[in-house]
Amino acid sequence: MTTPTYDVFDPATLELVGSAPEHTEADVVRAIASATGAARAWGADRAARNENLKEAAELIRNRATELGTLLSREQGKPLREAMAEFLVAADLFDYYATLDWDETETLPERAGRRLLVQHRPVGLVGTITPWNFPISLLAVKLAPALAAGCTVIAKPSPSTPLSTMALIGLLNEVLPQHVAQVRASSRRTVNVALSSLPGVRKISFTGSTDVGISVATQALQGVKRVTLELGGNDPAIVLSDADIRTTARGIVASAFRNAGQVCMAVKRVYVPQALASELTEAISAEAAAHVLGHGIEKSTTMGPMHNAAQLDTVRSMITQATGAGARIAHGNDRGTELPGHFLAPTVLADARDGMALVDEEQFGNALPIVSYSDEHALIEMLNGQEFGLGASLWTPDEDRAHTLASTLEVGTVWVNQHTVVELDAPFGGWKASGVGRERGRYGLEEYLETRTINARTHA
Repeated sequence: MTTPTYDVFDPATLELVGSAPEHTEADVVRAIASATGAARAWGADRAARNENLKEAAELIRNRATELGTLLSREQGKPLREAMAEFLVAADLFDYYATLDWDETETLPERAGRRLLVQHRPVGLVGTITPWNFPISLLAVKLAPALAAGCTVIAKPSPSTPLSTMALIGLLNEVLPQHVAQVRASSRRTVNVALSSLPGVRKISFTGSTDVGISVATQALQGVKRVTLELGGNDPAIVLSDADIRTTARGIVASAFRNAGQVCMAVKRVYVPQALASELTEAISAEAAAHVLGHGIEKSTTMGPMHNAAQLDTVRSMITQATGAGARIAHGNDRGTELPGHFLAPTVLADARDGMALVDEEQFGNALPIVSYSDEHALIEMLNGQEFGLGASLWTPDEDRAHTLASTLEVGTVWVNQHTVVELDAPFGGWKASGVGRERGRYGLEEYLETRTINARTHA
């Protein structure tokens, strides 16, 4: 029986890129059965797992251009950024293949009792990933899960399945059969199946808060473990002694990366009133240097928004903000003659709290600049809001920055930078921005179950 398919389109040219299978719940059931059959042998041989991950990393690096081209075409981002996703994936596979961790720990004896603490794979993992970073956001789940000894079924976003299918296909050149599989769908059929069917022991999800809550609710019915990396509305907090040019350059590099479609990007800028005009001008000048176009063209530094719905959402927020008193300082045009979902990087001055563009995660190519007068009152206000993924502080005074950073209720505080993540440092959010952590040993622990063996001599 032939599996139905659906089409995937280039968001820059609107041309057909390829087709993906329209998998059903029955397809997920079959994947669960085959993954379960592969689990015991995979989980039993850590040395073999590590070698497989190293081999996979080398394959990815050797084919980064080919893989990146496919990702660029289906997602829209520039080719070098698409290739970088696969290189990040390779680094993650290498990192977890060489990470030193104890499968068994021994606790001190007490009253004739000997205690062992064992760390074992949680079991079959279902990953659900979004369209903005289809590969790096999958790899940050896939690499530690595989290293821990888990088998994985990956569910990509409906609009970027091809690069995920290519990655899993490449992994299957070195992994044992059925250890890593992919199930695609243009609907939520696979999401629901992974979240609700028995046999899947853990769900690792990255996406919107609303969808994450739905996935977690379904998973809870089967008492599945969950990791949720959810939405963010990261502020850049510019302090009164900040260098304007340095700050503008760093903010633009974060805010407009991937056409603003980054969960941890700068989404809004808070600046002292006295610096607002100068910083707005500097940010606008940096944003103006971007060249919009087709991602696979060498001259392109910025691709399109990924889909029409996201573009419409951001445009609507811009219209609402300007109607309420914000001013377009730069952008708000298409920036190219291509027919896709383009919006030039758009800077809005005189924005204020209460505007949807400021209060909500716009997830697109628009950046509001808001003036403030009291940094402590600002931080108190930000801590009272629902999101807590990240924030950045911009100042040459490191002591001041660290003091303020320790008061921010977010998963990551950057100082004089933003959107930088490390292989060995935990990443995740507070409050509505998520549950659990990814990267480093912290990410590995999300895929391990702990068992205590408490023994005394039989006498």
